[in-house]
Amino acid sequence: MPIWRLQCSWQLDTAAPRDAVMITPHFNDIGATTDPQNLCDDMLAGLNTVFPTSGEIRVKAYDAQGSIPVYPQGDAVIRKGIPHATNVPRELAVCLSFYGERNVPRQRGRLYIPAYLAGADTAKLRPEAPITRIESFVPLLTGLGGADVDWCVYSRRMDHAYSITNWWYDDEWDVMRSRGMRPTSRVQGTTTEAGTTDLVPLA
Repeated sequence: MPIWRLQCSWQLDTAAPRDAVMITPHFNDIGATTDPQNLCDDMLAGLNTVFPTSGEIRVKAYDAQGSIPVYPQGDAVIRKGIPHATNVPRELAVCLSFYGERNVPRQRGRLYIPAYLAGADTAKLRPEAPITRIESFVPLLTGLGGADVDWCVYSRRMDHAYSITNWWYDDEWDVMRSRGMRPTSRVQGTTTEAGTTDLVPLA
């Protein structure tokens, strides 16, 4: 009865691996048999519907309880190598929060959904509900794999999976700095009396 960590990624703006953004929901597979490739295929089809893009989407399945090195047990991809162009800050996200049974540490988790994929209006001071794509994402998570697979929070410390019972998102933007692009130039100056300002390209 493995616990699968599905690494879901979207390739954005360039084909460089660092420009892929990821979320990693977990699933407790309690069935008599397990099919991680099928989970990847179904998740990929769902993501392509809920968060449509023109670029690469990829889903890999890892055994969350596995010993290092952990290799993918399933891998599904569409539009491989094609990046999706964005025109808003990549760092901006809407946080889907959730917990299993009790809202306490080790029983709750978060998925930071990129705002541009969620379809949230990034011109607004706050994200405005309802955000249809996020609310459509929840049935995909709860229904993935059928009755024998549960969307869960996995506590590595407790080595226990808690099936999700409650979820929410709020009206505050979240920021994932690691998703930002590398700078290509910077403006720098001196503080002397005859100060100068230069635009310097960065390698």
